[in-house]
Amino acid sequence: MHGVCGVWGGIAAGIFGLESLGGMGCVAFSAQVIGTVAGIVVALVGGLVVYGVLRKVTNIRLTQEEEFIGADLSIHSIGSVNHD
Repeated sequence: MHGVCGVWGGIAAGIFGLESLGGMGCVAFSAQVIGTVAGIVVALVGGLVVYGVLRKVTNIRLTQEEEFIGADLSIHSIGSVNHD
């Protein structure tokens, strides 16, 4: 969600900054698109590097049993509280 909103914000600044749409005209639409695409590329490459390293160093997946139980119980030991 943050990525989608960030992309829209970057491109929208280029759209609504145009003088023809009532903006100040201080921003170029093409620059906003290039910057947005560059941000996406950096985020994807960075994410792949970080998760690639984590995958090699440690197990980042739950076992089938842990998936069935749920991460709250198997990792965090968070259970439902019974207030009888």
